[in-house]
Amino acid sequence: MKLFCPILGRETSTEPTPYKRDQWKVVKCVETGFYFLADPPEYELLESEYEWDKSYYEERERRKKEQPIYIGISEFSKRIRRFFTPPKRNKFYSIGKKILAQSKGSQPYAMIDIGCGTGKLVQQLYERFQIDNLMVLPSGLEISDHLSKVAGEVLRSLGGNIIHASAVDGASQCEENSFDLVVMRSFLEHERRPLELLQKLKPALTQEGSIIIKVPNFACWNRHFRGSKWCGFRYPDHVNYFTPKTMKILAREAGYSIKSGFLDHFPLSDNMYVVLRPLY
Repeated sequence: MKLFCPILGRETSTEPTPYKRDQWKVVKCVETGFYFLADPPEYELLESEYEWDKSYYEERERRKKEQPIYIGISEFSKRIRRFFTPPKRNKFYSIGKKILAQSKGSQPYAMIDIGCGTGKLVQQLYERFQIDNLMVLPSGLEISDHLSKVAGEVLRSLGGNIIHASAVDGASQCEENSFDLVVMRSFLEHERRPLELLQKLKPALTQEGSIIIKVPNFACWNRHFRGSKWCGFRYPDHVNYFTPKTMKILAREAGYSIKSGFLDHFPLSDNMYVVLRPLY
């Protein structure tokens, strides 16, 4: 069956996979090995019916009912990890700090959070960068009606602004050479058109601009062990399932270099981080 492949931007041959729920089915691109939702919901549904703050909690409650023992153990282990993890640890901060500290551009640096939710992450980064004498002008982009209003209040209090639109449409509104840092935390797995988004963001980045991305790692050991019960599956708003290999393909097709060390996609972690920089 031929379907539109989100990381190639064209139709390609696909094959079925065992991953599905209700009418939602994950297929595999034969050419790239990329897994994606065959018929993802339209953007309009993501604005309301499937917006993140609703679907996240609905999925969490569903898993609690279906897998009470596993979820109980998982939540207990998370509490243990939080106890032993430094409270100020934030990988977006540590990566972003290094990028901005090495930048030859002038302050304030312009930063935008794509799929910013309530604006919590961009606020945390703004405050922590300030402590390091790195001045940033924060912005956010959010499709959800409710979340964009919440984030808008947060960002305006910091001197920034919010763009209420889909990521692709919002990226089209950004001026050329306007952002030194773009962050996407747990967002790109939700985006129907990841290739087009990265292509539209490319001119909006400054010469030294970078994109920091965090997504679930479909290649992690936990996914192989848990199979269809892996925590990275969330129907229907997780439409893309990336591995380090397919993320490299997406970066190449969109015109970026990619950096991701072994610890950034450690196989015991359900998530991975990458840094993209535009190729000119």
